[in-house]
Amino acid sequence: MIFKQCTKCGYHWQSRDQWLRDPSVTLVGYQVNFKRLETGILLFNHTCRTTLALPVLVFEDLYDGPVFVERAAGSEACPGHCLHESNLKPCPERCECAYVRYILHLIQQWPKQTDAA
Repeated sequence: MIFKQCTKCGYHWQSRDQWLRDPSVTLVGYQVNFKRLETGILLFNHTCRTTLALPVLVFEDLYDGPVFVERAAGSEACPGHCLHESNLKPCPERCECAYVRYILHLIQQWPKQTDAA
């Protein structure tokens, strides 16, 4: 079974780990869905010059911390990260969206495979 296939060049990744470790794949954006956070879209660029999308749901199990029930988005405390697609910073607030921001951070820090590996 294929985890993801590039819609432009046809390259495919067999697993999520292969996808995350691939240096030709870079996380570049997040499109929030405030009604159903798990269906928000993570945007990745591939070196063939295309952007590929995967839902948050594919990466939810990477997070094992608390998931807050109230949303801070729109409040004075909210730094507004979710409102800007290219902003991938973690959120410091106790917001229901914070767990997704942490997943973004994890993906950005994921060790990439090197040629020597």
